[in-house]
Order: sequence, then structure tokens, then C-alpha cells
Amino acid sequence: MSILRIDTNVSHLDIDDAFLVESTEALAKTLKKPKSEILVFVNGNQPILIAGSDEPAIIVSLLSVGGINEIDNKLHSAALFSLITKYLKINENRITIAFSPIEPHAMGHNGKMVVQ
Repeated sequence: MSILRIDTNVSHLDIDDAFLVESTEALAKTLKKPKSEILVFVNGNQPILIAGSDEPAIIVSLLSVGGINEIDNKLHSAALFSLITKYLKINENRITIAFSPIEPHAMGHNGKMVVQ
């Protein structure tokens, strides 16, 4: 399982379902996983200030068992930056992306992630 969590000050009403679908497809490709193992969710309307400005901004966290490393992270970033600028109209200097590998032992007995 891989999780893409997005926090943004863009209104949730301005987030098109196509963004969620294309983000899932892009990560399935870069992570080399089926779409059924990708979870994407967006928290819109979040209060975010970057450099003292409340212009549209985004904080992205990608958590995954496998596929998080120096080389692959560049692929994930390129795919996500493209979609974020296209759909959410956020300038690249207002995008923050963090990658977190998840150890397999963090998975529950049914193969799903255990979040504590």
C-alpha cells in the first residue's frame, strides 16, 4: 500500500476528480504498483503560510512500502509537480513534497497498513 496525502489551502471545491485519478495512475506507474494499492486523498481549505504568504500552496507526503529512494523520488516528484501545476494551478515554488518509506512490518496481518 502507498499513500499520497495532500494538504493545501486550495478550496476542496476546486479539486477535480481527474486530479485524483491521474495522481493514482501516475504513482502506480512510478511506484510500479497496481492502482488498487494506491490511496490518494486531499485535505483542501487548510490554513498554510509559506514565507509569510497565503498564496495557493501544497504540502505533499508520499508514504510507501518500496519505491522510495533517491532515484525513484525524482520520478515521483516530476509526475506530481506536473499534475499539481496543471490541476491546482500552484506555482512550483509553493510545492513541498516529502517521501517516507514504510517498513513491511508496519503492515497489518491483512496486508493493509497499520497507522498509529
